[in-house]
Amino acid sequence: MASFLPTLTAEFHRLSHSTDGRRRLRRWAVAFPALAGIRDLEGVLARRSQDPTAAPAVLSALAALAPTDELAARTLLHALLPGLVHLARTAGHDDPQALEDMVSLAWERIRTYPSDRPGRVAANVLWDVRKRYRRHRRIDAPLSLPLPPSAEASVRSAEDEALDLVSLKEVVAVYRRGVISEAAYRLIVRTRFSGVPIGEIAREQNVSTHVLAQRRYLAERRLLSEMPLAG
Repeated sequence: MASFLPTLTAEFHRLSHSTDGRRRLRRWAVAFPALAGIRDLEGVLARRSQDPTAAPAVLSALAALAPTDELAARTLLHALLPGLVHLARTAGHDDPQALEDMVSLAWERIRTYPSDRPGRVAANVLWDVRKRYRRHRRIDAPLSLPLPPSAEASVRSAEDEALDLVSLKEVVAVYRRGVISEAAYRLIVRTRFSGVPIGEIAREQNVSTHVLAQRRYLAERRLLSEMPLAG
């Protein structure tokens, strides 16, 4: 279930100690005193975990920044990973892809988090993820219908455009480095290179098209981040 967690952790460690990461943290601290005096992004997580009284303000600051600052969103996502792992083991105990789906849903929620929403950030995000995960699992919504082929192909995403420049050989190479799971690799190959409609695979796996598309989106982001494209 957690095959991609080491990749996320290594990426966050690199971001935490980068010059840009430290520079942005200093800029955030000017507007949000809860982040003042912290050396790097991993220090943000340490303050949150080591000082329970500071945790709500730290996460609220990251949530306020997240819609317009991808690095703040990435930091908040990493702070919530333990909660997402627990949620996947409980609400998604019978789904081997639950954690990947939940991380994808959490990322979407974090990037659109309402600035005026009351309550604790961690509890709100995890509640939303659980609710959306259950809603889109076919087992919990047996009457849900897959998107028609026309809806699936109507809009080309940035991943669609970028993958036009990627060969199957390159995808295989990235997969063999452990960047994406075997299930994600097979999904990308079948839908992007073999032309199998994502709705058909969703029916095979007894999940909604939306959940499968979210799963592919997250995997393709990781894949493309490892693949410098020309142009």
